[in-house]
Amino acid sequence: MLITTMLLSTTAHAESRTWELDPSASTLFVLVKHDPNTALAGMAHDHTIAATGWSGTVSWDPDVPGACEVHIDVPVSGLVVDPPGYRARAGLEGDVSDGDKVKIAENMWGNRQLEKDRFPAISFASKSCEGSGTSFVVVGDMTIHGVTKQVSTRMTIEADDAGFHASGTLPAGLTTWDMSPFTAAMGMIKNLNDLAFTIDVKGH
Repeated sequence: MLITTMLLSTTAHAESRTWELDPSASTLFVLVKHDPNTALAGMAHDHTIAATGWSGTVSWDPDVPGACEVHIDVPVSGLVVDPPGYRARAGLEGDVSDGDKVKIAENMWGNRQLEKDRFPAISFASKSCEGSGTSFVVVGDMTIHGVTKQVSTRMTIEADDAGFHASGTLPAGLTTWDMSPFTAAMGMIKNLNDLAFTIDVKGH
C-alpha cells in the first residue's frame, strides 16, 4: 500500500482548471502611434485604446500546457480612448481633452476603420501553448474587422489555488487584418501600421 501511494504521488499532476477572467483586475489595451514623418505630424499624438466590457475564460494545466484553452471576446463599442492612467502606463506624456477623445473614438469606430456596426466584436481563441516554468508561447486566432488571422506571443503565466495571471505584449500591424492606418488632411496626418497590444489578465 505504501509503495502504491508513493507511485501515485510521483505521477500525479495538477488537473486542468478553468478560470473566468476578471476585467476589473485586468488590463487589455493597444498602443497606436502616429507617423512622425508626415507634414502635420506635430498635430498628431500617440494613443492608448483600452478594452472594457469584455469577457474571457482560460482552461490551464501547468503540467500539460498544450491543452490550454483561451477565449476572449471584446465588444468594439467598449473600446475607450486614453482612459485615466493608461497613457502613463504606455509611457506617453500629457493628457488628451475629452473633445479629442470623442473625435478619435468616432474615427476609430467609423467606416474607414473598425466599422463597429458591421463588425461589433474582436475575439481571440487559442490554438496551442508551449513552454515551461512561467514562460509560454501562446498561438491563437484573433478576429478583427471580420478577418481572422493567426498570432503568437510569449506570455508569462502563473496559476495556483489563488488564481490565474498572464501578461505579455503582442506586436502586430493593422494590415494583418486587411486594414489601413488612419489618415487625415490628405495624408499629412497619419498613423503607423504598427500596433502593440498589452495583455495583463487575471482570473479566479
